[in-house]
Amino acid sequence: MKLWDIIRSANANLFRNRSRTILTIIAIFIGAFTISLTVGINIGVNDYVDKQLSSLGDADQIMIMPKNDDNSNNVMSENKGPKEYKEGSKPNSEQNFLSQKDIEKLKDIKGLKKVQPFEMYTMDYIQADGTKKYEMSAQPDTGVKVDQATGKQVNNDTSDYELNLSEDYVKTLGFKNNKDAVGKEVTLGVTETASGKQETVKAKITGIRAKSIIQNGTSLTNQPLSDKLIAINETGLPDNMKHKIPLATALMDSSYKTEDINQLKKRLSKEGFTGQTIEDGIGMVKSVINGITGVLTMFGGIALLAASFGIINTLYMSVQERTREIGLMKAMGMSGGKIFTLFSVEALLIGFWGSILGVLGAMGAGKLINHYAAQGFLKNLDGLTLIEFSVQPIAIIILIIMLIAFLAGTFPAKRAAKLDPITALRYE
Repeated sequence: MKLWDIIRSANANLFRNRSRTILTIIAIFIGAFTISLTVGINIGVNDYVDKQLSSLGDADQIMIMPKNDDNSNNVMSENKGPKEYKEGSKPNSEQNFLSQKDIEKLKDIKGLKKVQPFEMYTMDYIQADGTKKYEMSAQPDTGVKVDQATGKQVNNDTSDYELNLSEDYVKTLGFKNNKDAVGKEVTLGVTETASGKQETVKAKITGIRAKSIIQNGTSLTNQPLSDKLIAINETGLPDNMKHKIPLATALMDSSYKTEDINQLKKRLSKEGFTGQTIEDGIGMVKSVINGITGVLTMFGGIALLAASFGIINTLYMSVQERTREIGLMKAMGMSGGKIFTLFSVEALLIGFWGSILGVLGAMGAGKLINHYAAQGFLKNLDGLTLIEFSVQPIAIIILIIMLIAFLAGTFPAKRAAKLDPITALRYE
């Protein structure tokens, strides 16, 4: 009996008792469906998170902040409630900012290049010709590639004042669409902190930022415009209140691996700084997503465990019903090994059909969910495909389920292989 004959015979034998086999396949379908859908969500969300967080910085970019060993910027001590004030300490004060001397020190640290201070400003409003004034949230551009819906990123090497506008402001400012906004000039309102006097600055829109969970309505200004806005904010302030730098950005050596980055962080720590890469941010977010999808996958695994008992029961019943048939096959010269193979293939086929149907069902459900989600609660998140499927994970799911089915089928298959042909032929 050739392998193909065994497969055909096993597939035919499965449906001798259709209802029992179908119920077992349904049990596997539920597990396969749950796991496939969960893995699809994991792939889709993680892929989106990768894209969104990567827009915050290049892979070789590192953000550097002043180190606070005693967590002085946190007025609550861990697990002990409010912290006692120490004479001379300055919680939440200038010690949480970088100075220009710190920036120069960072430039001398091995492994860092293009160190740039990240200074913030306060903007009052934005206004286009003939429109009302609207409150505005913006920050300096760091030179990192940002997803654009239309147009291009701001140029930090020009003397012109340029703005990368958030897509949320396009229609509000009276523009027909994203393309219509690009190249137009807008007025920005900025206040002198010391005097309260408000000034205006003209800026040109170079591009429209694509919507994302990270962008959150924030526009970007090029370096000349950022410097101008900061200068207006700080007009009239004493020197010790100017140039507050919460963090600095720098590029690491492009050849750095994980160990090299860890060593760089240690060097920063020795100098009184702390560094965080974009990979650190991605890792924290992904761990939460993986934890949630891991729990859902566990429920699918429980369903498969229950289904494996169904396979054992189905095949034990099949062996019982076909005892005389097994005895006849043995009497005609079929070996115990081939009998074992026949029933093992039946178990594999149950796993195969259940997993295939589960995966196809998950793909169909995923398509529907993506369609309605894109028109509903995810319509403002461009680029997010909630559920994505790829060949490798799907193939792994099918193979694992077939392996579970095979292992479950070995018990009744062994029993069938060990049946004595004379005793089996006498079985009523």
